[in-house]
Amino acid sequence: MIISFSHAKTCDEIYIYNSDTNINNYKQLKIEFDRFFGRIGNYTFQPFDDKNIFEKQLKEKKFCMLILSSWYFQNLQEKLSLTPILIAHRKGVDTQQVVLITKVTPGNNKKVIPKGNLASCMSNVHSKALLKKILIDSNYDNNLILLRVPKDIDALMAVGFGMSTYALSTFHSFNMLSIINPPLYHKLTSIGKKVESPLMICAFLYNKKHNKLIDAFVNIDKIPEGKNSIKMLGIDGFKMYQKKE
Repeated sequence: MIISFSHAKTCDEIYIYNSDTNINNYKQLKIEFDRFFGRIGNYTFQPFDDKNIFEKQLKEKKFCMLILSSWYFQNLQEKLSLTPILIAHRKGVDTQQVVLITKVTPGNNKKVIPKGNLASCMSNVHSKALLKKILIDSNYDNNLILLRVPKDIDALMAVGFGMSTYALSTFHSFNMLSIINPPLYHKLTSIGKKVESPLMICAFLYNKKHNKLIDAFVNIDKIPEGKNSIKMLGIDGFKMYQKKE
């Protein structure tokens, strides 16, 4: 997950759109973050579950803080002036594993991927780039049809209910499925290698006026209201972003 700021004079609105988190209760997420921001200043927090509505809202705003999945940040960075400042961490690391999921069948061949559908919440370009890394030693079918879904959990459900042959998902979301739907979880398996991908990122055009907001996010795990907020995002906190070589 990436936190990002688009260019403007002041920042008093925080938007989040992250398909990796599998958030079900956006109302409660807003309540928790509003409680957190209420301690540090006059900020408005708005979560989005629809990418089109989110992007339309961005066109109408000159400045806001953005919390995004890393792959989506890369897409937006080409359209907006964004600089990564913070990155999420979980269990001491700031990356997560992306896996390829399919149904467990006696004839599963982990070396070859046949034709079919691939459910993914990520863009077509990013999905195919990840597939090449996951199936580096396997035959890769370029004709695989991408089925776009809103969230990771939707991609997994698509495979479980026969709407798709494969799903791209974070390993964290796949593990969460064991709690949400144990029978379905046991019908699925991962194939290929696990690929590391950054967690959410926070970014903006640097402005000293935002130091208070940055400090608040770095220390979010030390405040009760903050702990509740990041728990809903499935992370342990945020730290300063450092570009990896």
